[in-house]
Amino acid sequence: MVDPEKLREEYIRLLGQEGREQVYQAFLEQNTRLIPREFVQNHGIGCSIVLRKLAFGPDYKSDFFYFSKSSDDWNAVFIELEKPQSRFFKKNTNEFHGDFISALEQINQWRAWFDRGNQNAFLSTVSAIQVPHHMAASNPTFNKFVLVFGRRSEYSGNEIRRSLIRGQERDDFKIITFDSLVEDLEHKHEVAIGVRHNEYIDIITDEIISASLYSWVEPTRLRVSKCLYDKLANGPTSNHYVMSDNGPVDALKHAALRVRIRPIE
Repeated sequence: MVDPEKLREEYIRLLGQEGREQVYQAFLEQNTRLIPREFVQNHGIGCSIVLRKLAFGPDYKSDFFYFSKSSDDWNAVFIELEKPQSRFFKKNTNEFHGDFISALEQINQWRAWFDRGNQNAFLSTVSAIQVPHHMAASNPTFNKFVLVFGRRSEYSGNEIRRSLIRGQERDDFKIITFDSLVEDLEHKHEVAIGVRHNEYIDIITDEIISASLYSWVEPTRLRVSKCLYDKLANGPTSNHYVMSDNGPVDALKHAALRVRIRPIE
């Protein structure tokens, strides 16, 4: 695990390089404590898994997605990454820049797609990780949206600009800057990164981040690397168990018998 202070310094240096969006997406996937935690409820990020580049509808794709539940409901959290150098305002004005307007419109398009009656169909595509299933069926799911955009320095010290940005937020929508991702790193847990396919979730993280993933998600719905498979099959046991015909079985060993193994490329 990377020391939080070293991670913070490396990340801030990366922000100054003004790279493409994909550079920052890749860095967050490799250093998952940086992934936003907006709208996380008291049960944390569901199964400690975040899906990358999750497609929904004919034209939309969320850079990151996760579930988070409470005792009463679920949050389905969609995260859009822009670039650190994207602008909130036109130069020397308080008028929104086209970069920011375009990002806001994209979130509105996402929301409108769900409002057109597509919620249930979408949830069926990610049902593998909305567990336990009986609570997914009985408790409501609320969509939440997070936009990661620009740098704090563009409005720091200017209350008018700050209030204009804040005025675009809603109960289901938060706007945060790339700078904010390094806050409270010491208390943020790593998560596994997954990719949804039609028949399974591809776990692209090679470490066992949380045994809860393998105790709650049906292992036949997962695909892992040979490296991760070896850790599931031959590593130490966990304190998570699943029931089998012969009684409780360690969740990791149970998963190793059933997961798909990704071919070596």
